[in-house]
Amino acid sequence: MTRTVSAPAEAPRSALLMAGPPPRDELAAWSDAPTDDRGLAEVPAFVDPAPPGWTELVDGRGVFVRRHERMVRSDRDPEPSSEPIATPDPDVPAWYVHGLGGSSTNWSRLGATLAPLAVGYSIDLPGSGHSDPPPGQRYSLTADADLLAATIRQVTGDRPVHLVGNSLGGMVVTALTARHPDLVATLTLISPAVPDLRLTTDRGADPRLAMVMLPGIDTVASRRLARITARGRAEGLARTCFGRPDLLSDEDLQAAADDLGWRFGLPWVHTSTLGSLRSLIASYCRLGRWSFPATAARIQVPVLVVWGTRDRLVDVRLSRRTADAFPDARLLVLPECGHVAQMELPAITAAAVAALWRRERLGDAV
Repeated sequence: MTRTVSAPAEAPRSALLMAGPPPRDELAAWSDAPTDDRGLAEVPAFVDPAPPGWTELVDGRGVFVRRHERMVRSDRDPEPSSEPIATPDPDVPAWYVHGLGGSSTNWSRLGATLAPLAVGYSIDLPGSGHSDPPPGQRYSLTADADLLAATIRQVTGDRPVHLVGNSLGGMVVTALTARHPDLVATLTLISPAVPDLRLTTDRGADPRLAMVMLPGIDTVASRRLARITARGRAEGLARTCFGRPDLLSDEDLQAAADDLGWRFGLPWVHTSTLGSLRSLIASYCRLGRWSFPATAARIQVPVLVVWGTRDRLVDVRLSRRTADAFPDARLLVLPECGHVAQMELPAITAAAVAALWRRERLGDAV
């Protein structure tokens, strides 16, 4: 059956949609991370339903969690060989954390692809998706990290887990790893929203976003956001977050709009986005032990950093510097990919994550 692909219509501009830096596909040469697609499941379509979930009561707050079940292995399982095959520990669960304005559904494709290797759990951060906002609407990156750690302990116990985070979620899982090192086996960061203090005109996110720190800006920004329809938001996010938005069909965009539509009825939908953005920017000002470089330097688990060469929100030129900040990290730079590799290129992203998990199980001999 022929699948019709149409380009997204022009979306209304908002304070959160930025042009970003130009494509830098040549930086894919920076990659040094191995990939291994053995045992992975087939990638589901964008329009396939997200896995079911439930609300977990953690420290008196509702945290929504989805479970990505193990699936039947694909025909890409390895042929019999005399060489030992590195298999990730099936008892180590994976936890996936979305970025600003996202939700647990952002992990439906990657979670399903990796499900044969690890049962996965994706959460809605406070104020996102089905999760309750924080008390008093006080958003905090470190508070999110501690709440996530408490959720992990409550759902899958005290054993170490594989953490995977995108954008803001990448910063949350980095903070969690530093604050709760006993709870983490490996760390994967997909376009993490690392500090960018460079004085350049072609950087990632627009520095005017720092205006959210001004008193009273919430009302103005919320009104602008409220004027954008669910379909307009889906199209705008596709243009902003995908390296190749033209590959999304009209059906794909409508499915995204349907997912976003119900969230618009939540009274905190816009304040949660602005509050989380404010907490992220505030984290950039931390000095000393809790600055990002100092935090990364303390992390001893194996790390994978994944970045798209067409990321309009966090400049791919930061990718090597980010990987170098960790004592033990590999880098995968994906050509023609944007800010959400787990959605746009889940197969190659999953293969790199699987290689990291196998390496953690059997060491550098893998």
